[in-house]
Amino acid sequence: MKLIDEKGKLFGIVNVIDVCIIIIVIVLGVGAFYKFNVLDKTSSTAAMQPITYTVRVDKIRDFVLSNVETGDTIFDQASGNAIGTIVNVESEQAYEYINMPDGTFAKAPVENRINVIFTIEADAVVNDSGCYVNRTFELLRGSQTKYMTKYFECTGIVESINVG
Repeated sequence: MKLIDEKGKLFGIVNVIDVCIIIIVIVLGVGAFYKFNVLDKTSSTAAMQPITYTVRVDKIRDFVLSNVETGDTIFDQASGNAIGTIVNVESEQAYEYINMPDGTFAKAPVENRINVIFTIEADAVVNDSGCYVNRTFELLRGSQTKYMTKYFECTGIVESINVG
């Protein structure tokens, strides 16, 4: 007796394609069982700690500052999740280096632009692998992210992170 006959049946009983489909379904079922019942789930009971971090936004128009107030909730633009509350807003004149005709560089103020530093408080999971605000937003020093509040949006850089 042949393993596969002329009609493509295994031992003359079952079609080879049917066997392949059954094997794929079994493998997917075992994979789903393993993922949802065997693997450790992300802990939702991880201890949240209060953190304070600062975000620097460079060269924004000075009238934008009037749209930001202490107590505003700040969101990550990519996910739309709240990632803290603004507790302090500082501003300073924006400067940039310009190339002078003699080949030197000079620091000059940028007209109608300011740099803003937001101090933000949030609860985060802090562990060896990083700091996660709202359990999903990874907070990294030096990272550039788009932030938004109810009245404005901007791109800022995380300058510092203080736990506790």
